[in-house]
Amino acid sequence: MPNSIVDSHAHLGWDSFQEDREEVINRAFESGISQIVQAGVDHASLPESLKIADDFPNIFNGVGLHPHEAKHWNADSADIVRDAFRHKSVVAIGECGLDFYYNHSERDVQLQVFREQVRLCLELDKPLIIHTRDAWDDTFEILKQEGKGELRGVFHCFTGGPAQIPAIKELDFFVSFSGILTFKSAKDIQAAAPLVAADRVLVETDAPYLAPEGKRGKRNEPSYIWITAEKLAALRGCSKDDIAAQTSENARALFSLPAPL
Repeated sequence: MPNSIVDSHAHLGWDSFQEDREEVINRAFESGISQIVQAGVDHASLPESLKIADDFPNIFNGVGLHPHEAKHWNADSADIVRDAFRHKSVVAIGECGLDFYYNHSERDVQLQVFREQVRLCLELDKPLIIHTRDAWDDTFEILKQEGKGELRGVFHCFTGGPAQIPAIKELDFFVSFSGILTFKSAKDIQAAAPLVAADRVLVETDAPYLAPEGKRGKRNEPSYIWITAEKLAALRGCSKDDIAAQTSENARALFSLPAPL
């Protein structure tokens, strides 16, 4: 049995797992994954995510609106987020942020809804799961303006490079590496991996997306996280076991996770 590790970001409630969700989750735990954090992307999928956590007590949830879904933010959205924290599995707000690559929601809408969710993090004293693509400057500006130095959170599925690391360090945020880290073309991401402080690095799958090298073209799943962990260890000059222990400790600290059951 390998050492245990936390998958800090996945989407197990999605349709791609509908036929074999229980098998995928059991395979994850059998592979040595101790806990999984599911990220929320919209309000409609929240009930299914909460049900999964009821069935598997080592699975936890974020709640929020992805930037693609920002156009659906309405007068009830903030209360939906607040109410979700009544469920013991909900540990974070997000994923939310800015995506100026696809622009599935208008940029002005994305900016405002991101601000709203950052404010909720401060109000509720919860961490933030950030999605940002082609929007680094605006993301940093909002986090500084709204966060007031009191915000904690993670840049999930980091797709930046060394240039973004100083601003992230200034915010004292975590950085999470996905299967993209293993891609041969991901030179900037790989160059950034050794620059993140040991107590601020996380690892994730973002399943069902972004399967790592050796699994590309397949549906990603949490058990594949070890491939990314091994690559991260090589880039940081340590062992895979060290990465598993450090990133798990970091995930539990960020999300205030209990000891695994």
